[in-house]
Amino acid sequence: MEIRYYRSDQSISIERSKFIGLDTTKLNFRQITEELLDFNDHDKKVVVEFLDGKIKKRVIPYLYGLGYIREKNVLKIKSDSILIDDNYPISELKWILKRHYLNKGEIAYYSESPKRALVLITIDSSKNGKELKEILTKLTRTFDEIKIEIKDTIELRVFFDYLRQMPKYPIPPKPLKIEIAK
Repeated sequence: MEIRYYRSDQSISIERSKFIGLDTTKLNFRQITEELLDFNDHDKKVVVEFLDGKIKKRVIPYLYGLGYIREKNVLKIKSDSILIDDNYPISELKWILKRHYLNKGEIAYYSESPKRALVLITIDSSKNGKELKEILTKLTRTFDEIKIEIKDTIELRVFFDYLRQMPKYPIPPKPLKIEIAK
């Protein structure tokens, strides 16, 4: 069986890594993302694994928020949509992902270069592994197609983050001036 890795980090010890099988896990997206926090270390990582036909795919996700990342280098995908421009349905993933990787700084809010291109996946924190697998299957298939088409070395770097779906809190009102009668 062919095994494909999505993140070719040579410093990762597969033997010391923690595998989460999306086809069988009972963990929800929040728990999977929290595993990244709990387990990630210099040479051991969480590996999200699933079958895509006859290919075993292993995604080694990054944890969003660790280190400096320019917002424009991040393509945000949420369950059924791509959060860029005025939002696109997930069915438009191929041309958006291709534009993101091949932009080379031309469009200000897309990636500066293929080496800096990142993909952030955020789904409802209660969604299970099979629902995450659906998104990762679409993403990895599309990425593989693009990689073949452009005949260049690009890497799919995926981040998981359930915190991005939290609503922003409104700005608190200005304090009222209370005049005290003398």
